[in-house]
Amino acid sequence: MGKKYSAQYYPVNGADDEDGKLLYRGTETRPHSKARFLHVSLWLIHGNKAIESKGIVRFNGSWDHRSVYRGNPSPDLDVAWNRVTADGRFMSMTLEQLLKTGEEPAPFMARYPEEYSGNYLASVEVIHQLHCINMVRQSSWGDHYLADDPDFILSPDGWRIHLDHCLEFVRQVIMCRSDVTMVTYDWVEGLDDPYPNFNVPHQCRDLEKILDWVDDHRVYIPQSKLIRQEGNVDLPSPP
Repeated sequence: MGKKYSAQYYPVNGADDEDGKLLYRGTETRPHSKARFLHVSLWLIHGNKAIESKGIVRFNGSWDHRSVYRGNPSPDLDVAWNRVTADGRFMSMTLEQLLKTGEEPAPFMARYPEEYSGNYLASVEVIHQLHCINMVRQSSWGDHYLADDPDFILSPDGWRIHLDHCLEFVRQVIMCRSDVTMVTYDWVEGLDDPYPNFNVPHQCRDLEKILDWVDDHRVYIPQSKLIRQEGNVDLPSPP
C-alpha cells in the first residue's frame, strides 16, 4: 500500500517547477557559480529522480482551514508530523554523487562502514526543515509536549538553543526563497480593514514523491555501527 503524505493544498493548472531547479546546500555565504547550482539540480532531478513538479498549486490559507498538521495535540496529529519528520531518514551518497553536488570529499565527512556500502552519510533538507517547523509547533503547546520531552527536562537551555536554531534556519529558508506571490485583499462584512486572501497559487514540488524516493533509498543501520571510519578526523567544532 502506497504511503500518503497529505500536503493540504489543491492543484490547479500544471506548470514546470523552474524555480525549484536551483538548490542550495549548506550555510556558506561565499558566491557559487551557476554551474554548481546546475550540477546540484541535475543530480537531484535526473540522478535521484526524486523531484517532480506538482505544477501550480493553490494554497489554502483560510483562517480556520482544517489540516492533518494543525489543531490540538492528538495521536493522529503526531502521526501526521512524524511521517514527514521522524528519524532524519539517513541515505548513502556515493563519491560520484557527492562530486555532482559541487562538494569535495573531506576526511571529516561521515561515512558508512564497508558492510553498509562505505558511502557518505546524507539526508534531504526538507525533512530537517519540517522538523524545525514541528519543533516550533510543539513549543506552542509546551504544557503538552515539554513535560515529557527528555531533551527539555535534561537541559532546558540546550532545548532553547535548539529551538532558536530552528527559528533562525526557517528564517533563512524563507528569505532565501523570497516568495513574491502576490496576495490580494478583500472587503469582508463586519471587518473595518481589507482582509488578505492567502488562497493563492504557488509552484510546488511533490513532497510525497520525494519522501517515497528517500524511503526507497534509506540505509537502516544500528546506532552502534554508525561510527568513525578509517581516515576520518574530527572537526574542531560543528559546521
